[in-house]
Amino acid sequence: MTLEIANLSWGHPLPGGGWRQLFDDFNLSCQSGQFVVVIGNNGSGKSTLLNLIAGTLRLGGGSITLGERPLHRYRDHRRARWLGRVMQNPLEGTCPGLSIAENLRLAERRRRSGLSAQGLLGLRPSQADRRRYRDLLEQLGIPLAARLDTLVGELSGGQRQTLSLVMATLGAPELLLLDEHTAALDPKAEATVMGLTEQLVRQLGATTFMVTHSLEQALQYGDRLVMLRDGQLIGDWSAEARAGLTPASLRGLYGSAIVGPTEQNSAHAPAAP
Repeated sequence: MTLEIANLSWGHPLPGGGWRQLFDDFNLSCQSGQFVVVIGNNGSGKSTLLNLIAGTLRLGGGSITLGERPLHRYRDHRRARWLGRVMQNPLEGTCPGLSIAENLRLAERRRRSGLSAQGLLGLRPSQADRRRYRDLLEQLGIPLAARLDTLVGELSGGQRQTLSLVMATLGAPELLLLDEHTAALDPKAEATVMGLTEQLVRQLGATTFMVTHSLEQALQYGDRLVMLRDGQLIGDWSAEARAGLTPASLRGLYGSAIVGPTEQNSAHAPAAP
């Protein structure tokens, strides 16, 4: 589904008083199935943008539309019907006191019903559900298929984040939000989760936003790279244009606020000098 962010505004009060207007008339258009990587320094608005899309923050103004559906008019748990999300912390997004199978069941039912997580507690997977989950994990090459009764709290951080990624993609969401989902992992687990990410994104065909602090990831993954600074779009490259960039050049571009237009967003971005 095409994602359209139009005339977005959002701000927040400052601890010592005053107000910071982070987004002001912000626009971004993403084609259906596009894998967009978002980079920028702390405070640039990366995670805030994902929170506004997901509905955990309310817009100050503007609109967010997925296909013909006005996402901004729905509460966050209702948006779960159409989007999946993986957070930075492996401890978020899963229930440690429930088994792998139970977590998968909760994720699946939440997508189908749009109910809040609290309203789903007590559901148990059937034998047919368990067979489907086992087959899915085996097909994805995830070594958890034989551990469906293992409590999620007993898993390692990498295993838990792998499960979170599978949960976020159950039921084929139209939009996938990945909020620095490998930042807390060691290099081996990071490589495993990113490999699974690439596999699932391509299989799913959903429009995907991946926020990352890793410039190496930003240059390796996705169809499009966008850069934010202080709530403004200061860089926008297609995969082809990105091929000429390096981590060092990205750091330099961040300081000079050069914007490179892509075919998908040329209406919103001036040409680079």
